[in-house]
Amino acid sequence: MADADLEARFKKAVWLIRNGPKITSTSNEKKLEFYSYYKQATEGDVKGSQPWAYQLEARAKWDAWNKLKGMSKQEAMQHYIDLMGDPSIWEEHDSLQQYPGPQWMAA
Repeated sequence: MADADLEARFKKAVWLIRNGPKITSTSNEKKLEFYSYYKQATEGDVKGSQPWAYQLEARAKWDAWNKLKGMSKQEAMQHYIDLMGDPSIWEEHDSLQQYPGPQWMAA
């Protein structure tokens, strides 16, 4: 898949997660996977020092992102897309009728 196509699908997936129907049954582990792949794809390797253990949410996010250190932007985008499940389902979701296109999210 060409980088431009991959980035366009990634942006579409991110838009759907942010603007589509909220799924309350998503586990914290799955949310952390989405978060870590998103951060790796958009910012690269984790920055800053590891938060204190009592900062539970910040520490979990940092740890999840840190596990991906060294992963390429393209690989992280592909993993994020893969987490979405069957593309024939999510890429045809009704919510995407309002999708403004990949330009909505700065690269």
